[in-house]
Order: sequence, then structure tokens, then C-alpha cells
Amino acid sequence: MNVTSFPGCKSLAVLTVAAVLVACHHSPRTVDEVIDRNTQAMGGERAIEAVQSIAVELHIVDPGFTVDGTYRAARPGRMRIDVKIEGKHAFTEAFDGERGWQWKGEGTTTVDESAKATAALRHGIELPGHLYGLHELRQRGNRIDLVGREKIEGIGYYALRVTLNDGYTTTLYLDPKSWLITRRRDVRPLHVDIDPTPTTIEQCMSDFRQVAGVWFSFANTETDLTTGKLLETTTMGAITVNPKIDAEIFRTL
Repeated sequence: MNVTSFPGCKSLAVLTVAAVLVACHHSPRTVDEVIDRNTQAMGGERAIEAVQSIAVELHIVDPGFTVDGTYRAARPGRMRIDVKIEGKHAFTEAFDGERGWQWKGEGTTTVDESAKATAALRHGIELPGHLYGLHELRQRGNRIDLVGREKIEGIGYYALRVTLNDGYTTTLYLDPKSWLITRRRDVRPLHVDIDPTPTTIEQCMSDFRQVAGVWFSFANTETDLTTGKLLETTTMGAITVNPKIDAEIFRTL
């Protein structure tokens, strides 16, 4: 039986569809709705949580140097970056889940990172964009609050204040068209062991590409908002999802 054969049913059906469409496209009012929009835009929970490890080829340009690197990370929260200068292995930083350490390019001796540098390495893994999705942060003991809308360069971003379980805070900005996190702002040193002076840094993410069903940024810049100085530019040559990684590399050189 066709319901539209009854008086008023056709109009009712149109109104019902319209109501559903409005419900699906209304502006988010809660932090959970914003997180859900981002999760779907990133590829969905299943695809995001399927990322158990990652390898990223990097090209990093600072005002004083240009290097290439390989960043590797694996759940539940380990990372390592190996830096090359003119093709030669020159530096390594790693976090094994508890201990942060570095190698300075000579011999085979590694040294422990400072407490602040270790925390910075852990923050980089914990925040969305590498291993974990935004929807997983609270499951890991962190807090997310919806600050509201903030207009930056003509875009009315949704601003989320993230407080990690060690007290570190940062603000993530979601583009209302793509629902991707395209900006991050916080007060911190760029490289704490080189210069521990904190400043307000804005990281801008762009050139999003899909890898294994998840959208990753392939380019980002970090700028000192106080001075307007460009601090660092990073481009990704390749991102590999779920490469085989020997857990030992996070513990030793």
C-alpha cells in the first residue's frame, strides 16, 4: 500500500524527510556532537582504531636548519624519531611509554630526556592526528570541553579545549565545513631542550589525504602568535599505516 495515496500523507512524508535532514545537518550544540562530526570526517571509529602503528617520512624546515626524519609510533603510546642531516643519521628521540631518551649523533650512548621533554613526546602521541582519534581521548583519562565558536581568518571554528591527564592543555580548532582539526594553539616551547622558553604557538594542518581509510595531514606549520614568526614547516613524504615495528626500537638505539 502506498501511503501517499492517503490525503495529507505525501506532505507528512516530505516533512518527515526534511526533519531528518535538518537533524543531520544542524549545528552541533554539545562536545559529543562535535567529536562525532570529526570522527566521521576522519574515516569513522573502526578505521581510526584500526591504526595500531604508523611510520611517517618527514621533511622539516626551521629558520636555522633543514633535516629529514622518520617518525614511528605504536599503540598504546610509544614513539621514535630518527633525524638525518644530508643523509647521515644525526639524532634520535624516543619514548617507550615511560622513559624518554635521546641519542646525539655520536657513539652508542643514549641519555634520558628531561621530564618536560619526555612529557612533550608523550603529548605528541596522545593528541589526535597520529595514532588516536579525538573520540578516544576521554577513554584514556583526558578531558575535552567545547569552548564555543572562534572566528579565525573568516572561518567560525569549533574550539575544543583538551586537558590531558597530566594537566597539559591545548585548544583544537575544527573547520565547520570539513570537520577536520586544522589548527591547534597552546603555550609551550617549540623544542624544550633547545630553548625552554614557552610561547603561544599555532600549528596549522593542511593537505589532508586518505591513508587506510583515515585522513591525515601531510603538511603543517608552527607559528609564534606573539611575534608572527614562522617557527617550523613540516611536510610528509609518505605515511604508512600498520607497518611492522619491533618494540625494541622504542627502548634502545
